[in-house]
This record gives sequence, C-alpha cells and structure tokens, in this order.
Amino acid sequence: MNENAIQTSEWVVEGMSCTNCATGVRKRLEKQGMANVDVNFATGEVRFENIIGKPVLELKESIEELGYSVVKLDDGKEEKKNDSSNLKHD
Repeated sequence: MNENAIQTSEWVVEGMSCTNCATGVRKRLEKQGMANVDVNFATGEVRFENIIGKPVLELKESIEELGYSVVKLDDGKEEKKNDSSNLKHD
C-alpha cells in the first residue's frame, strides 16, 4: 500500500442486534489501529480506515471471533492523504 494512501473499507456484518453489539465491533477495530470506525447495527454496515495497512483477513477473523459474520468485504479504496509536499509553489 502506498504510504500516502488510506485504505477505506465498507463491510456488511450480520448478527449485530443492538447498540452494544455495534460498540463491541467498533472497539475491536479501533483496538487494532483502525480509524474513523462507523458501525450501524440496524443495517449491518461497518466502515473504517485502515491507516496502518493491517491485513483484511486478520480484521475479518477478529470480528468473527466476537460471534458475527462478515458477509461482504469492500476493501481497497485508497484515498490520498493531504500531503502539502506535493503542492506546487510558484
């Protein structure tokens, strides 16, 4: 992964039925270094930024250890970080 890129992931996770479920998933991802974690138990949507380049399989297994099923992985969307060194100066 490019060191100036952030990998944004959007997953669908089944089995979450309440706010506590969503909080558990969010905390697990944050503990593993993920940023801007957003979990919606009602829709099963989980969004986060993998700023450290952690392998997706490890993250998926970590969520499944909590008792949930990751049914859709949408990974690899890279967004450039705001890097002022790439700006042209006249």
